[in-house]
Amino acid sequence: MEQMIWIMDLVGKSVVLVVVFALAASLFASRKSAESHHLLWLGCMFCLALMPVMPVVVPWMLSQETSAAAAGALFELKITSGATQQGSQLTLIDMMAGLYVIVAMLLAMRLGVAALRLRRLTRSARMVTDPRVTAETARLATELQIARLVSVRVGRDLDSPVSFGLFRPQILLPAAADDWSEAVLRDVLLHELCHIKRLDWITSLVSYLIACALWINPLVWFAVRRLHEASENSCDAAVLRTGRAGPDYAESLLGVATGCIHARRSRLTSQLLVQTMHDRNTLKQRISRVLEENVMSSQESKRSARRTLAAVVMLSVAMMGIVGSHQVLKAQEQPNPDAREVDQEMIPLNTVEPMYPKQAADEGIEGWVHVRFTVTADGMVDSESVRVLDAEPAYTFDHTAVAATKQFRFRPRVVAGQAVDVPNVQYVFRYQLQNPDAAQ
Repeated sequence: MEQMIWIMDLVGKSVVLVVVFALAASLFASRKSAESHHLLWLGCMFCLALMPVMPVVVPWMLSQETSAAAAGALFELKITSGATQQGSQLTLIDMMAGLYVIVAMLLAMRLGVAALRLRRLTRSARMVTDPRVTAETARLATELQIARLVSVRVGRDLDSPVSFGLFRPQILLPAAADDWSEAVLRDVLLHELCHIKRLDWITSLVSYLIACALWINPLVWFAVRRLHEASENSCDAAVLRTGRAGPDYAESLLGVATGCIHARRSRLTSQLLVQTMHDRNTLKQRISRVLEENVMSSQESKRSARRTLAAVVMLSVAMMGIVGSHQVLKAQEQPNPDAREVDQEMIPLNTVEPMYPKQAADEGIEGWVHVRFTVTADGMVDSESVRVLDAEPAYTFDHTAVAATKQFRFRPRVVAGQAVDVPNVQYVFRYQLQNPDAAQ
């Protein structure tokens, strides 16, 4: 049950994060450059990636001074041999959590399939040896300060130029590239090299993995699409800043898309999970943007990007602080309308009875285990703090006692209105057979 609560808590927080960043993007829609919007959605993905670890980091930082004042407590729990079968029973909540993980893994497996397809396509593609292409690629890479060697290949059945790779980046061009003019070729190469310079292929893969983990939240997939669109718009703007006229560049986009229309039935490119230059769903919007956008100069764009980066960092830090210090969904929530910010003692809410080891039950062995641990400010057991102080017989019941302890939940101790950690909490688990004669 706890796993499902943790998953749904992450989903709820992801909704809040995407909504906040979407509002910020909408607020600055007409005043920021394409690069600024790209940075904004990158910040959103960065927050989504860090979201699972923040509830651990933030409370730990906030509780360093208050945790030292907390005292421990001693509890006792009896376990009978009838508990041997309870640990193997699956609840509906457990099955739902398992189904959620299975769907996420199936979505993530698309990356493996896409990698195989991309490898096969790359192997079948021919290396471009035309001096005009190699010379133009090297010149543009030098202008963009790309130190990595970029190779250019021509592949069959592609409906769009694509770029991918980290240490040895590659640009794949469709077969129609042989008929392009020098101006169109330069536009395509410059656009793809901008993706390579900013590692857009890597951010695309990471954002897809984040969406797989939070697949049930449609707003996360919305954020992934917005990041992709912002990336394409940013590269279009980079081409226009080199002095390329908007109508001429729009004509290049439309001409390349039209020349590759024969390959669109294959839908191969959309299954590769690579950075594509032509997305059939956004091409019309991009052409309109190219024709209508008032492109900033290089210096103006850099200043706008720096201001946006500072704003994105502040927004991300604020959202991470909020996400890390609050829990959207809690287990066994027991609200009290009369409760005030007063001191309260720690109270067990959910104690999981350990399984009685089958071998010990069959051999008629009884015993006990004495464990010590820390209860955190959110009522969870700190897994790293669980220690076995003593046991009789040694090592017979230890593993079941420790496994159950890690699943305990408590109402946290509150001091001066602030929940605090409680170290040195101790439990004694007494393992007794149901039939006393079995021990003889």
